[in-house]
Amino acid sequence: MFDWTGKNVVYAGSFTGIGWQMMMQLMQKKIKMIGIMHRMENVEMMKKLQAENPAVKVVFMPMNLMDKLSIEQTMLKMGQMMGHIDVLINGEDVLLDKDVETTMGMNLTGMIMMTMSAMPYMDKTQMGMGGMVINLSSVYGLEPAPTFAVYAAAKHGVLGFTRSMGDKVIYQKTGVMFMAMCPGLTSTEMMANLRENVTWHHSESLVEAIESAKRQMPEEAAMQMIKAMEMMKNGSMWLVNMGQLKEVLPMTHWQM
Repeated sequence: MFDWTGKNVVYAGSFTGIGWQMMMQLMQKKIKMIGIMHRMENVEMMKKLQAENPAVKVVFMPMNLMDKLSIEQTMLKMGQMMGHIDVLINGEDVLLDKDVETTMGMNLTGMIMMTMSAMPYMDKTQMGMGGMVINLSSVYGLEPAPTFAVYAAAKHGVLGFTRSMGDKVIYQKTGVMFMAMCPGLTSTEMMANLRENVTWHHSESLVEAIESAKRQMPEEAAMQMIKAMEMMKNGSMWLVNMGQLKEVLPMTHWQM
Protein backbone atom coordinates (compact mmCIF):
# COMPACT_ATOMS: atom_id res chain seq x y z
CA MET A 1 0.00 0.00 0.00
CA PHE A 2 1.48 3.33 -1.08
CA ASP A 3 2.10 5.82 1.74
CA TRP A 4 1.23 9.37 0.63
CA THR A 5 2.65 11.01 3.74
CA GLY A 6 5.03 13.84 2.87
CA LYS A 7 5.01 13.11 -0.86
CA ASN A 8 5.67 15.63 -3.65
CA VAL A 9 3.25 15.24 -6.56
CA VAL A 10 3.62 16.78 -10.04
CA TYR A 11 0.58 16.86 -12.31
CA ALA A 12 0.77 17.75 -16.00
CA GLY A 13 -2.72 18.32 -17.31
CA SER A 14 -5.75 20.56 -17.52
CA PHE A 15 -8.04 21.93 -14.83
CA THR A 16 -10.88 19.62 -15.87
CA GLY A 17 -11.48 15.91 -16.37
CA ILE A 18 -10.17 12.83 -14.63
CA GLY A 19 -6.67 14.14 -13.96
CA TRP A 20 -7.95 17.21 -12.18
CA GLN A 21 -10.35 15.14 -10.11
CA MET A 22 -7.35 13.05 -9.04
CA MET A 23 -5.71 16.23 -7.76
CA MET A 24 -8.83 17.18 -5.82
CA GLN A 25 -8.95 13.75 -4.20
CA LEU A 26 -5.22 13.62 -3.49
CA MET A 27 -5.62 16.80 -1.43
CA GLN A 28 -7.32 14.58 1.16
CA LYS A 29 -4.06 12.64 1.57
CA LYS A 30 -1.19 13.69 3.83
CA ILE A 31 0.96 14.81 0.92
CA LYS A 32 3.46 17.66 1.17
CA MET A 33 3.13 19.46 -2.15
CA ILE A 34 1.27 19.41 -5.48
CA GLY A 35 2.82 21.11 -8.49
CA ILE A 36 0.51 21.80 -11.45
CA MET A 37 2.04 22.23 -14.91
CA HIS A 38 -0.14 23.46 -17.78
CA ARG A 39 -0.18 26.09 -20.53
CA MET A 40 -2.43 28.54 -18.65
CA GLU A 41 -3.39 28.84 -14.99
CA ASN A 42 -7.02 28.69 -13.85
CA VAL A 43 -6.83 30.87 -10.76
CA GLU A 44 -10.28 29.97 -9.45
CA MET A 45 -9.64 26.23 -9.75
CA MET A 46 -6.27 26.64 -8.04
CA LYS A 47 -7.98 28.42 -5.14
CA LYS A 48 -10.57 25.66 -4.98
CA LEU A 49 -7.84 23.02 -4.93
CA GLN A 50 -5.91 24.77 -2.15
CA ALA A 51 -9.09 25.16 -0.11
CA GLU A 52 -9.43 21.37 0.00
CA ASN A 53 -6.45 21.18 2.35
CA PRO A 54 -4.53 24.29 3.48
CA ALA A 55 -1.79 22.04 4.91
CA VAL A 56 -0.69 21.00 1.40
CA LYS A 57 1.41 23.46 -0.58
CA VAL A 58 -0.07 23.96 -4.07
CA VAL A 59 1.93 25.68 -6.81
CA PHE A 60 1.42 26.34 -10.52
CA MET A 61 4.05 26.68 -13.24
CA PRO A 62 3.17 27.51 -16.87
CA MET A 63 4.45 25.02 -19.43
CA ASN A 64 3.91 24.25 -23.10
CA LEU A 65 3.63 20.49 -23.51
CA MET A 66 4.37 20.87 -27.23
CA ASP A 67 7.74 22.52 -26.55
CA LYS A 68 10.64 20.38 -25.29
CA LEU A 69 12.59 23.38 -23.98
CA SER A 70 9.56 24.64 -22.07
CA ILE A 71 9.11 21.21 -20.45
CA GLU A 72 12.78 20.95 -19.50
CA GLN A 73 12.98 24.46 -18.06
CA THR A 74 9.74 24.15 -16.10
CA MET A 75 10.65 20.71 -14.74
CA LEU A 76 14.03 22.09 -13.67
CA LYS A 77 12.29 24.82 -11.65
CA MET A 78 9.77 22.37 -10.19
CA GLY A 79 12.42 19.81 -9.33
CA GLN A 80 14.67 22.38 -7.68
CA MET A 81 11.77 23.78 -5.65
CA MET A 82 10.57 20.36 -4.46
CA GLY A 83 14.02 18.85 -4.03
CA HIS A 84 12.74 15.55 -5.35
CA ILE A 85 9.57 14.27 -7.04
CA ASP A 86 7.72 11.27 -5.64
CA VAL A 87 4.78 11.03 -8.03
CA LEU A 88 4.40 12.26 -11.62
CA ILE A 89 0.92 12.12 -13.15
CA ASN A 90 0.84 12.71 -16.90
CA GLY A 91 -2.84 13.55 -17.19
CA GLU A 92 -3.11 15.48 -20.45
CA ASP A 93 -5.82 14.10 -22.75
CA VAL A 94 -6.57 15.70 -26.11
CA LEU A 95 -8.92 14.42 -28.81
CA LEU A 96 -8.26 16.33 -32.04
CA ASP A 97 -7.63 13.81 -34.79
CA LYS A 98 -7.67 16.30 -37.65
CA ASP A 99 -4.60 17.91 -36.05
CA VAL A 100 -2.20 14.98 -36.03
CA GLU A 101 0.76 16.91 -34.61
CA THR A 102 -1.21 18.23 -31.62
CA THR A 103 -2.91 14.90 -30.93
CA MET A 104 0.38 13.01 -30.92
CA GLY A 105 2.31 15.79 -29.19
CA MET A 106 -0.07 16.34 -26.30
CA ASN A 107 -0.98 12.70 -25.69
CA LEU A 108 2.30 10.93 -26.37
CA THR A 109 5.41 12.96 -27.22
CA GLY A 110 4.84 15.51 -24.46
CA MET A 111 4.18 12.75 -21.96
CA ILE A 112 7.47 11.07 -22.85
CA MET A 113 9.41 14.35 -22.57
CA MET A 114 7.73 15.12 -19.24
CA THR A 115 8.74 11.74 -17.88
CA MET A 116 12.34 11.93 -19.03
CA SER A 117 12.69 15.47 -17.63
CA ALA A 118 11.29 14.36 -14.27
CA MET A 119 13.36 11.20 -13.92
CA PRO A 120 16.52 12.89 -12.50
CA TYR A 121 14.36 14.09 -9.59
CA MET A 122 12.85 10.63 -9.08
CA ASP A 123 15.69 8.21 -9.85
CA LYS A 124 17.30 7.10 -6.58
CA THR A 125 20.72 6.99 -8.29
CA GLN A 126 20.41 10.72 -9.04
CA MET A 127 18.45 13.32 -7.03
CA GLY A 128 15.37 11.22 -6.32
CA MET A 129 14.10 8.71 -3.80
CA GLY A 130 12.17 6.49 -6.18
CA GLY A 131 8.45 6.86 -6.75
CA MET A 132 5.87 6.34 -9.45
CA VAL A 133 4.87 7.68 -12.85
CA ILE A 134 1.21 7.45 -13.84
CA ASN A 135 0.37 7.83 -17.53
CA LEU A 136 -3.14 8.42 -18.82
CA SER A 137 -3.99 6.18 -21.75
CA SER A 138 -7.51 5.10 -22.77
CA VAL A 139 -9.63 2.12 -23.73
CA TYR A 140 -8.64 3.29 -27.21
CA GLY A 141 -5.07 2.47 -26.24
CA LEU A 142 -6.20 -1.12 -25.79
CA GLU A 143 -8.49 -1.52 -28.80
CA PRO A 144 -8.78 -0.10 -32.33
CA ALA A 145 -10.74 3.13 -32.76
CA PRO A 146 -11.77 3.63 -36.41
CA THR A 147 -13.41 6.92 -35.46
CA PHE A 148 -10.30 8.34 -33.77
CA ALA A 149 -7.35 6.50 -35.28
CA VAL A 150 -4.74 9.15 -34.45
CA TYR A 151 -5.88 9.37 -30.83
CA ALA A 152 -5.78 5.57 -30.63
CA ALA A 153 -2.26 5.53 -32.06
CA ALA A 154 -1.11 8.00 -29.39
CA LYS A 155 -2.76 6.10 -26.57
CA HIS A 156 -1.35 2.78 -27.80
CA GLY A 157 2.02 4.52 -27.66
CA VAL A 158 1.41 5.54 -24.06
CA LEU A 159 0.97 1.88 -23.14
CA GLY A 160 4.11 0.84 -25.05
CA PHE A 161 6.18 3.50 -23.30
CA THR A 162 4.74 2.74 -19.86
CA ARG A 163 5.23 -1.00 -20.10
CA SER A 164 8.76 -0.56 -21.42
CA MET A 165 9.75 1.86 -18.66
CA GLY A 166 8.05 -0.45 -16.17
CA ASP A 167 10.60 -3.18 -16.80
CA LYS A 168 11.94 -4.69 -13.58
CA VAL A 169 15.55 -3.85 -14.50
CA ILE A 170 14.74 -0.13 -14.70
CA TYR A 171 12.79 -0.30 -11.44
CA GLN A 172 15.60 -2.08 -9.61
CA LYS A 173 18.06 0.64 -10.62
CA THR A 174 15.84 3.73 -10.29
CA GLY A 175 13.19 2.80 -7.74
CA VAL A 176 10.61 4.36 -10.06
CA MET A 177 7.56 2.32 -11.01
CA PHE A 178 5.30 2.99 -13.99
CA MET A 179 1.58 2.42 -14.40
CA ALA A 180 -0.95 3.24 -17.14
CA MET A 181 -4.62 4.07 -16.68
CA CYS A 182 -7.14 3.28 -19.41
CA PRO A 183 -10.44 5.03 -18.72
CA GLY A 184 -13.58 4.18 -20.66
CA LEU A 185 -16.09 6.76 -21.88
CA THR A 186 -16.21 9.56 -19.31
CA SER A 187 -18.29 12.74 -19.03
CA THR A 188 -15.61 15.31 -19.72
CA GLU A 189 -15.23 18.37 -21.94
CA MET A 190 -13.28 16.23 -24.41
CA MET A 191 -16.49 14.38 -25.28
CA ALA A 192 -18.06 17.52 -26.76
CA ASN A 193 -18.03 18.08 -30.53
CA LEU A 194 -16.93 14.52 -31.31
CA ARG A 195 -18.11 14.78 -34.92
CA GLU A 196 -15.69 17.62 -35.58
CA ASN A 197 -12.73 15.60 -34.34
CA VAL A 198 -12.99 12.34 -36.27
CA THR A 199 -9.99 11.07 -38.23
CA TRP A 200 -11.82 10.76 -41.51
CA HIS A 201 -15.33 11.83 -42.54
CA HIS A 202 -16.36 8.24 -43.42
CA SER A 203 -16.33 7.40 -39.71
CA GLU A 204 -18.75 10.12 -38.63
CA SER A 205 -21.66 7.67 -38.53
CA LEU A 206 -19.81 5.65 -35.89
CA VAL A 207 -19.91 8.61 -33.52
CA GLU A 208 -23.60 8.01 -32.83
CA ALA A 209 -22.83 4.87 -30.84
CA ILE A 210 -20.28 6.75 -28.75
CA GLU A 211 -22.62 9.68 -28.14
CA SER A 212 -25.44 7.42 -26.96
CA ALA A 213 -23.30 5.14 -24.77
CA LYS A 214 -23.31 5.37 -20.98
CA ARG A 215 -20.44 7.28 -19.41
CA GLN A 216 -18.76 7.32 -16.03
CA MET A 217 -18.19 10.48 -14.04
CA PRO A 218 -14.62 11.78 -13.79
CA GLU A 219 -14.81 11.73 -10.00
CA GLU A 220 -15.46 7.99 -9.86
CA ALA A 221 -12.79 7.26 -12.46
CA ALA A 222 -10.27 9.31 -10.47
CA MET A 223 -11.11 7.41 -7.28
CA GLN A 224 -10.44 4.07 -8.99
CA MET A 225 -7.17 5.31 -10.47
CA ILE A 226 -5.88 6.36 -7.06
CA LYS A 227 -6.86 2.93 -5.76
CA ALA A 228 -4.80 1.34 -8.56
CA MET A 229 -1.82 3.59 -7.77
CA GLU A 230 -1.89 2.50 -4.16
CA MET A 231 -1.48 -1.12 -5.25
CA MET A 232 2.02 -0.19 -6.48
CA LYS A 233 2.20 -2.75 -9.31
CA ASN A 234 5.04 -1.77 -11.59
CA GLY A 235 4.40 -2.00 -15.34
CA SER A 236 0.68 -2.54 -14.86
CA MET A 237 -2.23 -1.33 -16.99
CA TRP A 238 -5.64 -0.62 -15.49
CA LEU A 239 -9.04 -0.47 -17.15
CA VAL A 240 -11.27 2.08 -15.42
CA ASN A 241 -14.75 1.74 -16.86
CA MET A 242 -18.15 2.69 -15.41
CA GLY A 243 -16.58 3.26 -12.02
CA GLN A 244 -15.00 -0.20 -11.92
CA LEU A 245 -11.31 -1.11 -11.80
CA LYS A 246 -9.73 -4.07 -13.56
CA GLU A 247 -6.11 -4.89 -14.33
CA VAL A 248 -5.37 -5.54 -18.00
CA LEU A 249 -3.01 -8.46 -18.52
CA PRO A 250 -1.20 -8.29 -21.89
CA MET A 251 -0.39 -11.29 -24.05
CA THR A 252 3.24 -12.03 -24.89
CA HIS A 253 3.67 -12.40 -28.67
CA TRP A 254 7.46 -12.20 -28.86
CA GLN A 255 10.46 -12.37 -26.59
CA MET A 256 14.15 -11.86 -27.26
